[in-house]
Amino acid sequence: MHSVFNIESYATSDVGLVRSNNEDVVKTLDKLHFYILADGMGGHNAGEVAADKACEYMCHLIESLPLETLTSKDIHALGEKILSLMHQTNLWVHHLSKQNSDLSGMGTTLCTLLFFGNHIITSHVGDSRIYRMRQGKLSQITDDHLTYKKHLTAEGVEKQKKRALTQAIGTSVKIKPSLSISTAQPNDLLLMCSDGLSDLVKDEEIEKILSTHLDLKDASNFLITLAKTRGGHDNITLLLTKLNTK
Repeated sequence: MHSVFNIESYATSDVGLVRSNNEDVVKTLDKLHFYILADGMGGHNAGEVAADKACEYMCHLIESLPLETLTSKDIHALGEKILSLMHQTNLWVHHLSKQNSDLSGMGTTLCTLLFFGNHIITSHVGDSRIYRMRQGKLSQITDDHLTYKKHLTAEGVEKQKKRALTQAIGTSVKIKPSLSISTAQPNDLLLMCSDGLSDLVKDEEIEKILSTHLDLKDASNFLITLAKTRGGHDNITLLLTKLNTK
């Protein structure tokens, strides 16, 4: 089943101002209305390998699904299938990390977006985010898989809390991906992004920019520029999709 909307999309990625390489990956399967974003981690080039392999494998699995034969009554079964594909992707990346010592311990966040009929199906592991902009109001669909810990300096002074991912693709044989299924509305705008954006640009700022810049490319470039003016300490990757009526 195709989406009942005409879907406009724009994806972009920037290395930022500090990192020497880009460990973020974003891919689109426009014909299937499927979108995926990953933020890799690991030594040397392991992070970008994890992100790239996770996106590549997940896209391959999605392409193998008989989406054309499914109907709206299959929506919840499709959601469960996507969770299963996330588990398979995790095992594949974990397997790759064990096969090559240079890739040992590599991992990545992963978030996916599928438009099916009049529904939005999202899944994710980690802290890469998916937002929905509806009637001028921005809301975060995903919940970050993070834990916060207090950090003590060498002198024993308590500093701001440090955060760590509670789970990621590839770092363990077991994950608990999150799934969301919601009803789409005309003119909905979906934003997928790595924490290189969400750490530096507040939600209310994102909301204002998306309300002001109606062109997806312009909005994307403005968001990346703003993150870089705030320091650009990480790779910055985002994908915008807009649901237009047919």
